[in-house]
Amino acid sequence: ATINIPKLNWSEPYPILDHWSDELLKVSICKFHGANPNEVGNLCLVGHNWRNKRFFSKVPTLEVGDIVQITGLNEKTIDYEVYDIHTVVEDDVSDTTQKTNGRREVTLITCTDDSQQRVIVKCKEKR
Repeated sequence: ATINIPKLNWSEPYPILDHWSDELLKVSICKFHGANPNEVGNLCLVGHNWRNKRFFSKVPTLEVGDIVQITGLNEKTIDYEVYDIHTVVEDDVSDTTQKTNGRREVTLITCTDDSQQRVIVKCKEKR
């Protein structure tokens, strides 16, 4: 699967790796927890904030209403709309819940610029 965020003007979508590790986070966006891409549930993705334009560096600039596009292995793209943005302490994983009332959701997770907290961007399938 791949992820694209039109507002961030990436040159091309990033692949979503199917699990995460410190080493894999240096390569691309990684699945942290939850549903598989474009399936019912909460697909939780992590990406480094390199404080440049790579990976999730500009995710903290997203706003409610912005679009996140996930293209699955079947090449179908689903648009997700940002509905909430907040920060949490490093070990708070409450936003990875799979209780979505049967909806498809995506949660983007990256570090704040000072790496002290995590930026959480919650998105739900745009209808």
